[in-house]
Amino acid sequence: MALQDELAGTFRLVSLETRRADGGVSWPFGRYVTGMFTFDRACNYSVQLFGESKMAMFGTYVVDDAQQTFTLTPAAALDPAMVGTEVLRHVDLSGEHAVFNTPAQVIDGVEAVTYITWQKVAST
Repeated sequence: MALQDELAGTFRLVSLETRRADGGVSWPFGRYVTGMFTFDRACNYSVQLFGESKMAMFGTYVVDDAQQTFTLTPAAALDPAMVGTEVLRHVDLSGEHAVFNTPAQVIDGVEAVTYITWQKVAST
C-alpha cells in the first residue's frame, strides 16, 4: 500500500520526545502533551500540539514512497515563520501506530532526533 494511503486519516498523539546521541532525552512540548494530526487523500493536512508549548498548522503535503517520508508545506500556522517552509518527516508505520521523526539535527553540539508517535484513530 502506498504511504499516502496509509497516512490518510486521523492520528492522536501518543508521545513526543527528542533523543540525543549522548543518551539524553528531552520533551520539547513538556512531558504531558496532547495532539491530533489529520491527513486527507487530496494531500491536505492539519496538526495541533498542546502542552507547555503549542503548535498548530495546516496546509498541503507530498509523499516520497521510496524514502518513506512526507513533506509538509504550511499555509497557515501559529508561528508565522513556518508558513511556506517545508517540514520533512521520516515515517515508520506499524499497525495502528506511526512514528514520524525529524532529520538529525545538532543541538548544543550533540546530534538529536525528535520522535513523534501517533495512534491512528480513524481512516478516510
